[in-house]
Amino acid sequence: MMDNEDITQEEIVQETAENAEPETDTQEEQLNELHAEITELKIRLALLVGGAAPEKLDEGVKLAAGILAADEITPEEAAEEVLSEYPHIRLVKRTVPRISAESGGRGDGFAAIRSIFARK
Repeated sequence: MMDNEDITQEEIVQETAENAEPETDTQEEQLNELHAEITELKIRLALLVGGAAPEKLDEGVKLAAGILAADEITPEEAAEEVLSEYPHIRLVKRTVPRISAESGGRGDGFAAIRSIFARK
């Protein structure tokens, strides 16, 4: 009777060990995927904080990932390098002319509109 119990326990231990190995691989794969995702998110954040245009973000991430793979630097340093080396990725801030409707001059652009409503 003891022999059967020993064999059964050995089989259980062996089966458990066999089943545990694939889970470890899966856990390592998941860990690698999470690490890659976190790195990409750090790059995206660094690019946005650094002034990258949202529509150029994917291009910036690809460039920074290439720099990160080639050099031993942080994602933030890679994003900074992308922004300095590739200025077209930066957000172009344009000034919008401010027009005030409260201006009293005749040449302010609203003089004609005010005159229409003043006729009532």
